[in-house]
Amino acid sequence: MAAFLLTAVLSGCGSGSSAKSAEPPRATTAAGTAPASRAPAVAMPTGPRAHFTVARHTSAGPVLMTRLKGAKSGWTGKVWVWLPPQYNDPRYAKTGFPVVILHTGGSGSGYNYWSNPKVLPAQEDDVRLNGMGKAHPFIMVMPVLQPSSRQDTECSDIPGKPKMGTWLGEDVPAFIRANFRTMTSRDGWGTAGASSGAFCAVKLAAEHPDDFKAVVSWGGYFQPDTELHWSKKGRQANSPDLILQRTRPDLRLLLISGGSPRSRDEVDRMNALVKLVKPPTVATTYIQPNGEHFTKDLKKLVPMILEFLTANMQGPTGDKG
Repeated sequence: MAAFLLTAVLSGCGSGSSAKSAEPPRATTAAGTAPASRAPAVAMPTGPRAHFTVARHTSAGPVLMTRLKGAKSGWTGKVWVWLPPQYNDPRYAKTGFPVVILHTGGSGSGYNYWSNPKVLPAQEDDVRLNGMGKAHPFIMVMPVLQPSSRQDTECSDIPGKPKMGTWLGEDVPAFIRANFRTMTSRDGWGTAGASSGAFCAVKLAAEHPDDFKAVVSWGGYFQPDTELHWSKKGRQANSPDLILQRTRPDLRLLLISGGSPRSRDEVDRMNALVKLVKPPTVATTYIQPNGEHFTKDLKKLVPMILEFLTANMQGPTGDKG
């Protein structure tokens, strides 16, 4: 699994791109169960339990939805959750599962296209790849990105606007721990995003390196391009590239760009970030042949994203008995 992943990633690097190999994956079985000597403790739900409704039925199981009022941010927004089939299996009643938070692109107001398998079949791909021993059974959490289509906060706390940086970076992870069996180690936590969601995935992980291990950016940018751009203080505090350069977190990054001529800016931004990061941060790049900034291109790469997260995150841990 790991050899295939790294070959696929590194062979796609175009001329002028820079890549570092990903960290060797931790030893896991095909089912994703870690050796007991290295397994982190299971984090059982702390409550209070949120009220969920079924947002949609899929061949991989239901996608649930709730409205989360953040205890720290005070803001309320939608969160979608998908649980892998193993989660409700009695044999896994004492097992903690790895979590991946998936950030949508676009305005991200009121929707998250990772929760819709007709757009991105992440849940179905996860079940299929898990059956092949290539992916962990992930808890997938898919929050909205913005308070409204007319307010682009870039996942930051901007004075006078909803505290989306706090909601996404603190309230959403706390909500996950309150409701689901996870793991205390950050090795069991990852995040991925597309476009504006990629900006947020990298930024939030860099801001909270004690909570995340692996990060995937598809078609991302790494400097604010809204009102934060015009404020030196805002840029310093909220630019993913500056945060990574300043703090040097222990993260595993997969940076993906399109390979079509129209995606040249994506490649340039990706390569510029790779030049900035320093150990222990490790960045791997992939340029998708003829890829462009469309969800149809992202859809083709969902299996690669899941395999990268699997190679760089801890699998389910605990007593299945």
